[in-house]
Amino acid sequence: MSNFPFNFILIIFLIKLLLMKKSNKIFTILLILSLAFLSNLAQAQNIIQTQKVLEEEKPILFGGGLLLGGGNNSFQLGLNPELLKSYNKYIDAGIIANIYYSSFNIAFGSNEKIRNFQLGAGVFTRIWPVEQFFIQIQPEYNRTWTSANNQANGVRASTSYGATSILGGIGYGKHNADGMSYFSVMIDLLNADQSPYKIGQARAQPIIRAGVGFPIFRKKKKAD
Repeated sequence: MSNFPFNFILIIFLIKLLLMKKSNKIFTILLILSLAFLSNLAQAQNIIQTQKVLEEEKPILFGGGLLLGGGNNSFQLGLNPELLKSYNKYIDAGIIANIYYSSFNIAFGSNEKIRNFQLGAGVFTRIWPVEQFFIQIQPEYNRTWTSANNQANGVRASTSYGATSILGGIGYGKHNADGMSYFSVMIDLLNADQSPYKIGQARAQPIIRAGVGFPIFRKKKKAD
């Protein structure tokens, strides 16, 4: 809201003040002071409302993590894109996808090669009880396609299976209107036999992730 109308009215009254008799000047002066006060009050209220809108921006962030690894007769590539909204300084929520590919030999010098392709999706909540530290809960479902190829005898086999997981853990990072970054350590609380995080182990394996994100859409909440 602009204070232009108030300034215009003040100018008119100032011109009239110069043309008035002394008996009416006191009343006019008081009226001008009142209008000036209202003008400044309206301007201050406009500044407060603008600041309130800026403080209530709830940007949507897009980002995630990347896994790239390998060694002797092995290769790994993983992507974890995520879409996140920060509702306040305590709670973030969003959706995440898992895209993972690995290729390795069963043993050193072996002719049998295993390839895994994993595709999954889930939702997550990050709770920030204190600044820079969060607790994360992430239910998700993953589908895995596995194929084995024995180059010596030409035998090939493939299978696919799915599993539901609930990841839980803690992390360190930051989140604000300019972006996010994080490092987390989680485990699969369900630890199903076909979970991609179990990897044939009896116990749940730690899941270490790191990522960044940037704002892609800002929506300003209307001030009251």
